[in-house]
Amino acid sequence: MKKYFLYLTLFFAASLIVMSCSKDDDEEEDPQVTKLRFVNLLTQNSTSCAWEGSEIDLRKELGSWSDKGTKYVVVRFDREKTTDVEGSGWLYVFEDAYYEHFKEKSEFRWSMTNDLLQISYRHQGWEPLHAEYKTSELVIRDNKFDGWWFVDSGWKYEFHYKKSSFNNWEIQ
Repeated sequence: MKKYFLYLTLFFAASLIVMSCSKDDDEEEDPQVTKLRFVNLLTQNSTSCAWEGSEIDLRKELGSWSDKGTKYVVVRFDREKTTDVEGSGWLYVFEDAYYEHFKEKSEFRWSMTNDLLQISYRHQGWEPLHAEYKTSELVIRDNKFDGWWFVDSGWKYEFHYKKSSFNNWEIQ
């Protein structure tokens, strides 16, 4: 009889461990924690981070994406505190990949809303952008930031950025 109770106790203990582990695996992470984790990657765990690279303007024409040109940009995301999931920033556009021939710039506001990183530019005529951060639309890894900014269902920008040391934010 003692063996029976020993086996029953061991079985019960093992069941509790398995159920407790599977419960932890099934629980979803707090959305605020997930957003903050992504923003910390975006700003490299700081209050400010700059990225540089190319953006390819893609428009949907007759059901296919058409390349409308490439621009070279430096973009900086700023926030007041390392716990913020919104902030401001700057986007500088250059004519070449050497970032020597300045073309135009815009200040912007960015925020995490639901699953979207949204950007609203202050430059007259620049459209707001968005991308879902929980999908492959935005991927940050090894000091690289790649993805697609969407204006609407027929207009997007494919981008490839790397972490930047650009610091000439006073260009006019």
